[in-house]
Amino acid sequence: MKKALLSMVAAVSISSAAMAQLAPGSFAQDFTVTDQFGTQHNLYTYLNEGKTVFLDVSATWCPPCWEYHLSGAFDELYLNHGPAGMPGVSAGTTNDVMVIWVDGDDATTTADMNGTTGGTQGNWLAPQGTALDLPMANPNATVTNQINADYEIGYFPTVYRICPNRTVTEVGQLDAAGLYATIEECPAPASQANDPAMFGYSGTTATCGTVDVVVSIQNYGTAALTACTITVTGGAAPIVYNWTGNLATYEVTDVVVGSTTITAATNLNIAITSADDNTANNSLVQPIAFAAEGTTHVKIDILFDRFPEESSWSITDDAGAVVAAVDYGAGTLPADNSTKIEHVYLPSTGCYTFNAFDSYGDGFFDTQWGAPANGHMIVTTVSNAGSTFSTLWNYDGTYDFSEAAAPANVTTTVGIEELASNTSINVYPNPANDFLNVAYAIENNAVVAIDVVNMIGERVISQYVGSQASGNYSTRVDVSDLAAGIYMVNVTINGTTNVTRVTVK
Repeated sequence: MKKALLSMVAAVSISSAAMAQLAPGSFAQDFTVTDQFGTQHNLYTYLNEGKTVFLDVSATWCPPCWEYHLSGAFDELYLNHGPAGMPGVSAGTTNDVMVIWVDGDDATTTADMNGTTGGTQGNWLAPQGTALDLPMANPNATVTNQINADYEIGYFPTVYRICPNRTVTEVGQLDAAGLYATIEECPAPASQANDPAMFGYSGTTATCGTVDVVVSIQNYGTAALTACTITVTGGAAPIVYNWTGNLATYEVTDVVVGSTTITAATNLNIAITSADDNTANNSLVQPIAFAAEGTTHVKIDILFDRFPEESSWSITDDAGAVVAAVDYGAGTLPADNSTKIEHVYLPSTGCYTFNAFDSYGDGFFDTQWGAPANGHMIVTTVSNAGSTFSTLWNYDGTYDFSEAAAPANVTTTVGIEELASNTSINVYPNPANDFLNVAYAIENNAVVAIDVVNMIGERVISQYVGSQASGNYSTRVDVSDLAAGIYMVNVTINGTTNVTRVTVK
């Protein structure tokens, strides 16, 4: 959810934490919308004219959207900098900007736009009593949902700047002067005939040895790009790949360059090495994390910041399949600044990757928003004795992240039964058919909860027991509706979780 620091920069979340806004510098997908006057507006047409486009995706029912709309930021930007000759644009315009407002709720009606229904915030087409000239679009459901998907809209309002070279950056709810100032960050328009550019990296970022190199290249030249050579160094052996194709100006394509191996954490140097009129945009450096040795027992120690709903994580195997995952924005939301310890038992040895996600992109770096402290996430593997075997990721909350990856070369199997026997928890029968008995002892008054989690991290049973005095207890858990398979029974007593693996027949 967007940080609600001030009313002017508040927003309303519309999706779970797994949904994030586009990363800065992402490639803009084209769209066409029709405004309140019946005029069509095509994104790429304005970009091809060299204009920077500002896109506001809002909803008529959204109070923060209405506040930003009333500020007049888009009105003023359109008036002073919009396309020459368009309705409402000043004769002295700089003629280098286009603004487009889009309703991102596929159920919005014309009456909602006009402010005549109970659920809308007001008359969006004349918020101050005067009709707006800037394009206000309420697309049909198909177009709306495509824009939301292409631009990964996770909250309203989302305000993007789209540069002529098709790169997208979220700029937020700035005033007109602040919005216009950001166009200085846009790259200069294409001017050289032959100018292939390195646009991004989407290959392996964490590995037990093999790195699959996948990059995006963009034609930043004025002529069609039909060939270039990509060279990768930093691995065990260099890769040289001769790409051929046909890209028009500003078009982007993904290129599977090849594979290399590493034996330690390293930086790959990836560059376009063929003849080029402009070498300034030819290269990138991609850090590659190398796997720590680990066990099949993974422990995730979390101290949330004030926005736990933004956090999620997964563990994937070497084929990319998810073996465990938790989205804290779905289901029961952890309290702000609370702690949580998760235990995952991997199904076998092999290469795995722990992936952490933050939907806002600031990680647990909460002090930058005025909080007294940051959160943390410490990921370790655990030995049979219950001690730390290795540390996969030690995030201290002092920097932003939207995605982070930590590989593990799992070579040691930890016996779950031995771990359980060192605690006061006993789960039986195992295997189970219709029910499980969870037996445990409490030394002091404690709050007890029991969760059953499947092998992809989904909580399939959540049974809150409540506060209990010291003593020995047994709680029955009905598993008759569960599909046959392996599950983890998490017994949490005063915040400490013990995990036992069980089989349901």
